[in-house]
Amino acid sequence: MQNKVYLDSAGIINIDVIGDQTVESVEQMGKHIEGLITEQRRLGKPSLVLDNLLQMGNVGAEARQMVVDLAKRMDYDRAAMVGKGGLMKFGTNLMLRATGRSYRTKYFEDIAEAKHWLLTPTK
Repeated sequence: MQNKVYLDSAGIINIDVIGDQTVESVEQMGKHIEGLITEQRRLGKPSLVLDNLLQMGNVGAEARQMVVDLAKRMDYDRAAMVGKGGLMKFGTNLMLRATGRSYRTKYFEDIAEAKHWLLTPTK
């Protein structure tokens, strides 16, 4: 199976990360995500991202660094990451801090909770 990047009916950019990841697969996802963010901005809509890591496999060091680099430059309003907890949560939180955007990115273990957070207006 391949990674999937798509805009859902609620206006959330969904990223389904499936299997092992390489620099090439991360780069391809990044281009698709940036295109959807650009389109949301053009339409005057918020840029909300749901990164589903539940089916993710191994990610090499270079690919992880590329994820951090992409997250630093992407123009999103809020991003929710969904994973299995434990080491995944710890590693993801370290990565979020590295992006300098942890204030608008949050980790969840449940997709419904992540979507609710994304769609709830900030105060």
